[in-house]
Amino acid sequence: MRVRRLLPLLLAATVVVGCGDDSGAGDAAAKPKPVDAGTAVRTPAGLLRWMADNPARASLVVLPDRGTPLTYNPGRPMPLASTRKVLIAGAAVEAGGLRGTIARSAVERFYVPGTDGGSHRKARLTAARLPLADVAEAMLALSDNAAADALLERVGAARVDAWAAAQGMREQDPIYPLLGEFAAWGRDAEWTQKSPRERAVEAAALARTVKPSEVVREPIADSRSLTGASVAGTAAEWAALLRRIERGGTPQLRRLLSWPLRQTPKLRAKVSSFLAKGGTLDGVLTDVSYVRARGSRSGAAVALFLRDLPADVQKTLRERFTQQTLAQQLALDPAFREKARAVLAPADD
Repeated sequence: MRVRRLLPLLLAATVVVGCGDDSGAGDAAAKPKPVDAGTAVRTPAGLLRWMADNPARASLVVLPDRGTPLTYNPGRPMPLASTRKVLIAGAAVEAGGLRGTIARSAVERFYVPGTDGGSHRKARLTAARLPLADVAEAMLALSDNAAADALLERVGAARVDAWAAAQGMREQDPIYPLLGEFAAWGRDAEWTQKSPRERAVEAAALARTVKPSEVVREPIADSRSLTGASVAGTAAEWAALLRRIERGGTPQLRRLLSWPLRQTPKLRAKVSSFLAKGGTLDGVLTDVSYVRARGSRSGAAVALFLRDLPADVQKTLRERFTQQTLAQQLALDPAFREKARAVLAPADD
């Protein structure tokens, strides 16, 4: 299983992409050529159509500060991948503002090579003692799994779950260590049949005893069935969380989630606020964000969750970041949002 971070998309401009057929007006009698799914999702409009055709695999909520929310399977539990790390950050900030340091060894003991797309290496956490703020930055900006597990151990899973509940997240699964989850995949044949709470207890126990070198990687087919049973949440609660953080969250948490503006400073010319966290597992892509355009007094929170993705669809999305482009257009362009509403209306609950 390979977990890869999603890089921020450079907002060159907000382009309205129609949700209808964007082919040319050729011969009406000509039979259209079939388009494979991987090609179809190269554009935001194509991804919307794919979502409409695959309602069991997609969930979307857009909460604009002004206007009518857009919802598509808003209450369906969906695997979160690395998006779950936002909850660890929130609880860590509340617990002490990420003051102080942590031993590098306390982070390294959770590192499972080959499971984070090189994020841990890119984080360059090399000092003997690491500022907790730097570990949190690595967790959110680079999606470093070891950093996430180290912070989770320090803060405590119970406190993370309590913080999520305090934000109104009643449907949120318990948070547990990635190391323990990866270890369980190769040890527990009944993992996917267990309840979220049972998985949390088992993953926590394994994280305390298993060494990263003992983690067994499953073949891709098995991995996809396992990732579908990973920590889950709903788009409705996650969009509400991002908007709540933007409106009333602590400055430190807002700053941590504003990492796209630090990684790509030229974004500041386009947007005044950009909080984001994406995630990916085999068959899973997630993206939560709050975006407000420069000069505007209102923005929008977006939670977009995709699961059980065919390999060609996921490959295209990971290469082109179409899901991020879609989320940003939904946040910044009300006209595009209404076109999306028309496409997704049949499954809107």
